Amino acid sequence: MGIRLIAADMDGTFLDDKSQFNHDRFRRVYRALRQQDIRFVPASGNQTVKMQRLFADFPEVDFIGQNGAEIKLHGEPLAAKTFAPGTVSKILQIMSRFPAAQVAVCGIDTVWIRQDADPEFAGNMRDYYPQVVAVPTLTGYTQGIVKFDMIGEPGAIDDMMPLLQSTLADLAVPTASGTGIIDLIQPGLDKAWALEQISHQLNIAPDEMMAFGDGENDLSMFRYVGQAVAMDNAAATVKTAANAIAPANTESGVLTYIEQNVLG
Repeated sequence: MGIRLIAADMDGTFLDDKSQFNHDRFRRVYRALRQQDIRFVPASGNQTVKMQRLFADFPEVDFIGQNGAEIKLHGEPLAAKTFAPGTVSKILQIMSRFPAAQVAVCGIDTVWIRQDADPEFAGNMRDYYPQVVAVPTLTGYTQGIVKFDMIGEPGAIDDMMPLLQSTLADLAVPTASGTGIIDLIQPGLDKAWALEQISHQLNIAPDEMMAFGDGENDLSMFRYVGQAVAMDNAAATVKTAANAIAPANTESGVLTYIEQNVLG
């Protein structure tokens, strides 16, 4: 069965270490994909609004954002799932027990951080998200929340994971989203869930999908699609779960793999 959709994680996968990609090369690859009726779907923990700016020259690109909670097809929203306000309040209370982590509360368009947040963390958030607002307390921001970020020293963050998993229970799912980063996502809503919604909407079977990734938050995609491709820079657990290995993100590995194995 041929490939009809390619989903690619962004940071550490499609984007290089400066969060950039070769526009001219992608334009050639994307044009060839469209000629074969193959859709390209950036799938990121980032907001779709930021990814749309990143791919502004390619308006027909589809998007999975916020680790699966947001979906846009050709720029039009397909889904945007949010936590119940009461659940947000409970999660904020639980996160307050982990002072080693800096916290960001992520809405569809806006991300909230505390005014007393670490300056480096605040700067990183503003580099990553297009609209970050610093507030005295996060407790009042419970509407329209799609996920939470917990960021800190890698060892401390790793140590938090087991306790977070047991404490959060069915409120949220802690997912490693990079070194020293944990995303708290909605139960049942991950990148695989988003691909399933796209599958139903576009009548594209999982076996007709290919996914690229480098981190643990990409494993749900790997289990869902017919062909899973890990980057050469991916974690060992991700490589083990993949069907194939692409060159590193710093070498435009996604584009190279597509050129050689999909278009070639």
